[in-house]
Order: sequence, then C-alpha cells, then structure tokens
Amino acid sequence: MDVVIVGNGILALTTAYRLRKLAPQCRITIIGPSDHRGCASLAAAAMFNSFAEIDSGTLTNKIERQKFLFNKLSTPLWPSLLKEIEHESGVKLSFGFGTFVINNHASDSLEDENFDAIVSALNEFREPYEVVSPLNLTHYKPAARLRAARAIYINGEGWVNPRILFSALGKILTQDSRVTWLDHYCSSLNRSGSCVTHAELDNGERKPGDLFLLAPGAAFTKIIAASNLELRFPKIFYGVGCSIVLKTNESTLTNCIRTPNRGLACGVYATPQDSEYTLIGASNFISPVPEENVRLTSVYTLIKAAMEQINSDYYRCGLKQVNVGWRPTSEDTLPVLGATSIKNLFVATGTKRDGLHCSPVISNALAALMTGQTPSCDLSLFAPERKPIRIYTREEAITTAIRHRINAAYQHDFIPAKNRMVEQLEKYYRDDLIQLHESVGAVEWGIPPEMVDMYRYGHISRS
Repeated sequence: MDVVIVGNGILALTTAYRLRKLAPQCRITIIGPSDHRGCASLAAAAMFNSFAEIDSGTLTNKIERQKFLFNKLSTPLWPSLLKEIEHESGVKLSFGFGTFVINNHASDSLEDENFDAIVSALNEFREPYEVVSPLNLTHYKPAARLRAARAIYINGEGWVNPRILFSALGKILTQDSRVTWLDHYCSSLNRSGSCVTHAELDNGERKPGDLFLLAPGAAFTKIIAASNLELRFPKIFYGVGCSIVLKTNESTLTNCIRTPNRGLACGVYATPQDSEYTLIGASNFISPVPEENVRLTSVYTLIKAAMEQINSDYYRCGLKQVNVGWRPTSEDTLPVLGATSIKNLFVATGTKRDGLHCSPVISNALAALMTGQTPSCDLSLFAPERKPIRIYTREEAITTAIRHRINAAYQHDFIPAKNRMVEQLEKYYRDDLIQLHESVGAVEWGIPPEMVDMYRYGHISRS
C-alpha cells in the first residue's frame, strides 16, 4: 500500500510516524518543502495546554465545549509519546510539565473572567492544580504596575521545543526505508472516478498512490481550488502568528508562564526552549493570503510584553530569532479532520493553534481510519465535507467580538480618556457589527470574532 502525505507539518509527520507502526507493510511518501515555510508549529511555543486556553464562554457554548473535550484528550498522551520519540530517535528533547497562569491586569476585566473560567473548569474536571503566590515564580519579575495579583500552577500542562521535536521525528522517518521525502510543494490532487489517482507537484511531477492524506496546513484551500475533487470543504485561512526567541541565560524560565489576556489571540506566554533561551508569544491576525514577513507591530508588542509582563531584566537579552507561522484557521474556526466521500482521501487541517498539542489524538485517529480501523475518538464534529458550523448566536458573536477588540486595544497601549470613551467605543463596534451581520444575512447565527474582517472584505461568501 502506497500512502501519499501532502504536507510536512506536525499532523503529517505524526501520522506518518503512527502509520509505520499500525501498517508495517505500507510505503509512505511525504511531500513538503524542507524549509517548512510557514509551518505553524515551528513558530509556536508548542504548549500542551487545554485548560490554560479556556475563555469565559468556552464551556457554556455547546460546540466550544465539545472542542475542548476533544482537545484535552491529548494531554495525558504526551509524556509517554515524548519518551517514545526520544528512544527511537536518540535525540534529547527539551520539554517540561507545569504551567503557571497569571492574572496580571495588563488589559481589562475580560482577563479576570477568563482566569476565573480556567479555575472553574479545573475544578469541574478535577484537574490537578495549585493556587500559588506570583511572588514565588522563578524568574518572574514584571514591571511593578503589571505584577500579577493571582496565579495558579497547572501540573499536567507543559511544553516542548518544537524544532527539536521536528528534528527527532524527521530523523526517525528519514532512517526508515519505507518512507520517502519529496522536497516540493503539492500543486493539486487529481481525481478519476471515485478515487484520487495522484498528487501534482510544483515541478510537474506526478506522485501516484493508494491512499492520500491532505495535511498542508494553511495552503489547503489553494490546493483544493486547483484540484478537480468536486467536494465542498470549509475555507482555510492563514492565521499569521509571530513569536520571538530571547537569549535569557540565567533568567531563563523553568516553566511556562502565560496570561489569559486574549484579544483574538491566546494571550502573552513565555516558555523555556532550553537552558539559555526563552520563547515569547503570541500574535495573530487572519489573512486570506500568506504573509512572508513579520509585522513590526507584532514584534514590538512581544518585546514590550516580555519586558513588562514577564521579566524586566529582559531589556538586556539578545534577540536571537523572530518566527512567523501560518496557523490554518477554518472559516468556522473548527478543525477539518477525517475521511471524505472520496474513499482514498483523508484530510487534516484547520487546527489553528491546537495542531501540535492535539497531534497524538489526531494522528492516531487518522492512522486508524486510513487502515480501515475504528478510531478511538469521535471526529464527527470536524467532518471535512460540511457547511460552516454556526458556533455562536448573533448576540454571542457580537458581544464576544466587542470584548475581544477592547481587550486587544488595552494590550496595544490603549489609554482611554477619562470620560465615556470606552462606552462610546463599544457602541461604535456594536453598531458596526450589527450592520455587518445584516449585510451578510447573519440573523440566526453570528460571525466568529476572528472572521469579522474575512466577511467584511468578501473573503467568505455571504449567505
């Protein structure tokens, strides 16, 4: 059996890794550029976080709750998987467990509500955590006005250096004679009858196969548009994210520290990369096209956050690296995973910032489906061929978008005048969002807050 995997990000590599074990007779071809251009995971802190990602409305929203329950399935799988990869590759991975979530009041009351929601969820699911004093966090030394008032320590959530992880997986797969790597982009897939016959490469070469996994990250929609599959998938956008790596030496963190200051992203976080380097993230904006270069505002915001919210001594640290990655974000913001109505085609994309964390569960499920077995988890919510799932009511979407926009403004140096400015700004946003919803026919449903501009500028078809 010849398996062709389009993409060489974390979902592609971990699925190849699992297929080797589940179907030893299969031959695997991985198609993707060796520089991993735009790979979301290589620009990430690679945190194993489920509870630390919760917002105030996550568990009260039926769809968001289902997504959370899926997300948390991966957390207990990581310790054994990391040891397994270390053993097979001979590569020493840099990882750890234990995440501090701090409530530092760098924005508005939304972060307080998010912090409370995280604690409430930890209690609901009886997840081990500790209430700790921010004064006792190692190498946490924020500016005085942004010091945290509250903090918790989530025992089971951690991080891994993604570049070392990719190197280890790459070594395992490269040394396997059943695995072939093609340093090219896939331009399209060709369908004949009820099957995909081959992948067309950017150099004109055709790669035939028996089974195909399309896992190219944010390039998914571009490939689909050039293919003759005649299937309808949610549109995938580029969630352009930036992170920075600092040479922190003796001030290097020993654990992940993160905030619940969302603002349409995942808050400020800092994670150790090894004994000398710390990664700071994150930024995010949705784009219909890839952006090769990092925006200065993103780098400025992260440098400022590093010095003010994490450790004021970072002013003297060296800036080793600036990363940019494209988080594959679907138009309804849910993953796109599983089998398709073409019997030999499987899909994995749309995981946004959860791809690496969820890769153990996703890769196990995909490998099972591709070998005719029953996956151990339910992927039906994320079925690839679907109309956009309406996660929010109209009022929920509008209220959430307003709150996130105001929260983001505070994180970007917003200082309101001492009058009714915030009230007036909220009214302006509400009127604007109501008008947008009216214009796209969103009456019984709401536009996901991240996708407002994609609807506004016509990048998502209006209903």
